[in-house]
Amino acid sequence: MENNVTPLVSIVNVTWNGRSLLEKHLPSLAGLHYSNFEVIIVDNGSTDGSVEFVREHYPRFKIVANEINLGTAEGSNVAIPVARGKYIFWVSNDMEFDPDIVDHLVARCESDPRIGICTVKMRRIKDEQLVDEIDSVGADLDIFGFPASRGIDEEDRGQLDYSTNVCFSFGGAMMIRKDVLEITGGYDPSFLTLADDIDLSWRVWLAGYRVVVEPKAFLYHRVSATLGKTHNRAQKRFISERNTLRTLLKNYSTGVLFFILPVYFLLLIMEMTFFLAVGRPQIAVSGIRAIRWNLDRLKETLLLRKEVQSFRKIGDAKILSMRKKFPEKFRIFLDYLKYRNTPRWKGYMGTGIGAQSLKNG
Repeated sequence: MENNVTPLVSIVNVTWNGRSLLEKHLPSLAGLHYSNFEVIIVDNGSTDGSVEFVREHYPRFKIVANEINLGTAEGSNVAIPVARGKYIFWVSNDMEFDPDIVDHLVARCESDPRIGICTVKMRRIKDEQLVDEIDSVGADLDIFGFPASRGIDEEDRGQLDYSTNVCFSFGGAMMIRKDVLEITGGYDPSFLTLADDIDLSWRVWLAGYRVVVEPKAFLYHRVSATLGKTHNRAQKRFISERNTLRTLLKNYSTGVLFFILPVYFLLLIMEMTFFLAVGRPQIAVSGIRAIRWNLDRLKETLLLRKEVQSFRKIGDAKILSMRKKFPEKFRIFLDYLKYRNTPRWKGYMGTGIGAQSLKNG
């Protein structure tokens, strides 16, 4: 039962054919120290026995079984009306949690009613070993909507152990007030995955709430354990680019769009030219596909834009003040020049210009 000390938290995991990961992930959920939570497993039509595994080993967990794979975004939305908590904590099955993670997140959210989203510090799991290497401590954006994880690849020495505003929270580690979702809406279902968390976090900022990171709350992440198995390199670039463009179109003011879009398209043309030059035409074409996808859905996007702008509480001066001005695509191209002769370039090519880091490889 919910009380003032321990508000109910609904922990939501969206999975598709992820039984092998669930076997590692769910014990850390079951072992959380927080006293008042429910777990909702949204299964997107798995055929690997995921649902049966959860029912057998975790009978107290709720299961929402979709007949088909709705994608991460719409799968997450399905859980919203089912969730009873004051807070929804969206998680991913490629993560293992510190047992006090929910306690720290709730404490931070309860400290300020204007916090709409609170995210965590993520360290990495490498070769099934928990390591003190940062995956992210919240995330920044450049003015063109491309992400940059705070602290990525750094050894965790506590250098980012302070709570602060961030541009967005990764969707697999996001605690959000359920009543905020009544204002902003949930994830854009057309996104499937990638940049859906950027879009939602952006809307939370526009609604006048804050997105913060609480490093006391931490977890360990198996990088690309899920997405890497379901989408090839060109598909990831296509989905990421199309969703980023739609996010810009929905969330920026008209005046800012007139400035941003020409430079955005110039950067995209340069990126496509680069991939053609290095013999990756499929990745290059993904940019054209992303533009076409948005043109086909422009009317729908404009309707969504009208809805977003209707609940806007802050101007773009505030949004832009938080953003990096130097394009992330340029930064990563400079990384390419530095690392192009190393084996790690192969991994970098997997996500293309706009990837988080060369050193992930």
